Amino acid sequence: MYARENKLAGWNLVVAMVALFIGGFFGPLQKLQSVGLNVYPTLNNIGIRSYYQGLTAHGVLNALVWTTFFIIGFFTFVTSRSLKRELRYPRWSWVAFFMMVIGLVLAAIPILTNLATVLYTFYPPMEASIFFYLGLTLVVVGSWIAGFVFLATLISWRRDNPGQRTPFIALAANITMVMWIIATLGVASEILFLIIPWTLGLVDGIDPQLARTFFWFFGHPLVYFWLLPAYVSWYAMLPKQADGKMFSESLARLVFWLFLVLSIPVGLHHQYTDPGVPAGYKFIHAILTWALFIPSLMTAFTVVASLEIGGRARGGTGLLGWIRKLPWGNPSYTAQNLAMILFAFGGIGGL
Repeated sequence: MYARENKLAGWNLVVAMVALFIGGFFGPLQKLQSVGLNVYPTLNNIGIRSYYQGLTAHGVLNALVWTTFFIIGFFTFVTSRSLKRELRYPRWSWVAFFMMVIGLVLAAIPILTNLATVLYTFYPPMEASIFFYLGLTLVVVGSWIAGFVFLATLISWRRDNPGQRTPFIALAANITMVMWIIATLGVASEILFLIIPWTLGLVDGIDPQLARTFFWFFGHPLVYFWLLPAYVSWYAMLPKQADGKMFSESLARLVFWLFLVLSIPVGLHHQYTDPGVPAGYKFIHAILTWALFIPSLMTAFTVVASLEIGGRARGGTGLLGWIRKLPWGNPSYTAQNLAMILFAFGGIGGL
């Protein structure tokens, strides 16, 4: 059981990690460039001709490719085990994977040949090769297919288990994928209805303001697409590593529903300086952005409380003595705990 799911998850993770390491290679180069060391002339031999070409590869591979493939692989693994059944349509999951890989190749070739040096936001009127946009479209559509397979698996489970509460991990994974599908409607609309007709010369021009607005309808929920899989682990897996339990599963479920409702209509806070967006809409998005801090605070409380249960079960006493009893010698636990601490500072700074 789960042999196909393991293989599918594994291949998604392989592509994800390759993208992460290639994209991450450009990170230090950008830092060296920012402190005055012009390293890009030495990279001409591998086809990297400019700082912005490297920045595009870094952004696309790390922000879009690594995250999407990793999350699809992670959810393939945890959904099947959470529901204790194989995926409903595994062949369609493989179709999704190969579609995403083909899309990755189509998008990567123009980047590496300096025909898509438009950064990961690809704001018009900067223009890339048509294959860059087609490749990104295939990656998005492939992720939709994978998401629909997760949803079909959950529906099948509910049909066989009437009246039972949906396992938390399966519910959280499907909520995350629904949020992703809704969010990517924005970037899909931008590419299909604005950019591709413009790139092919079917229309005389393009509206940069409208294109940016479509992108940020997608661009900010994208952040929560990255975040919520970590929340799945912090809520459901990390406490077990600490010999604890989830402090409140109902609270955890509410957090995911709140992210689904609140994460979509906040993209305009990336366009505060855009003159074409009315101030009233910017104000509404500001309020909704602050509202998103509420589920984050709920998460901080619930996860720390869950870890405290584990720390005290391991013999911790006193107000903070339980912290020392947590399994800091376990690299998996420690890495995730340190990630939570870094995320807390990042989240507060963003607010």
